Amino acid sequence: MKEVAKYLIKVDAEFKDGRIVPEIPYDEVMKLVNEPNIVIIKTGIPEETLRSVIAATHAWALKTPLAEALDPFDNNQHKQRLHIAKIQQAPQLFHDHTFDAILDLEEPTQQTLMQVFQPMRTFWNSLTGNNEEYGIRKGQSYFHPQVTHYPLGGSFFGRHWHPLNPQKVGTILALNQYGKDYSSGGTGYVINDHIVETEGYQDMGDLILFRYDLPHWVSPSSFADRFSWDDPAGRWVAILPFYDPWAKPAEKDEPQGWKAQIQSAKEVTV
Repeated sequence: MKEVAKYLIKVDAEFKDGRIVPEIPYDEVMKLVNEPNIVIIKTGIPEETLRSVIAATHAWALKTPLAEALDPFDNNQHKQRLHIAKIQQAPQLFHDHTFDAILDLEEPTQQTLMQVFQPMRTFWNSLTGNNEEYGIRKGQSYFHPQVTHYPLGGSFFGRHWHPLNPQKVGTILALNQYGKDYSSGGTGYVINDHIVETEGYQDMGDLILFRYDLPHWVSPSSFADRFSWDDPAGRWVAILPFYDPWAKPAEKDEPQGWKAQIQSAKEVTV
């Protein structure tokens, strides 16, 4: 375990029998997240596994029509998101692949994606004390596996935030390598009025953990590159949200007084 910047801690882990096993106990990892810090887990997931997820997702998207209607949260779809979120007024430009019905994906796509989403699921369960499985459960919280592509040439996700529960800890797995596959764009956070940028700190296979209620964003990819929805170049990540899509969303106005809010939330979630 090593602090590499203020509020940014790297934790080594072993990838063993399809599980991410950190060098310190899961409850200690969760304590670091709740202090709060941004914790980067060096998962050890093999590069070929990560790149196979990108290839499988891109191939699936090429044969699957783009979604244009409102998200139903009960299917597998991909959407070119270019709009401003209605509730939080967060601008966004990225290619989203959402696998709410991941158990219904055809093979070998499902098996390929599960090579990362199963380890992410078991790791999140271990952190939060849950035992959740994949599957759609209307009226309840459930997993929403996503593979997100930030194309070169200006993709981004504006500053936004989420309710802390039931997610508790956000997860962002890097599927490719900063400095090789893309040279700009990373996830940023605000902790106690301090800006924490992870660009350049997260390597392929690293899993970023963060308190889910921290304001965060994805910085733009370089405008020096030509933007294209069709070109798979750029940053790719896998994330695993857990929520009830029909529940009350985050408040429109960003909460203030984060030191007090974090302390009160810690007292509730301990």
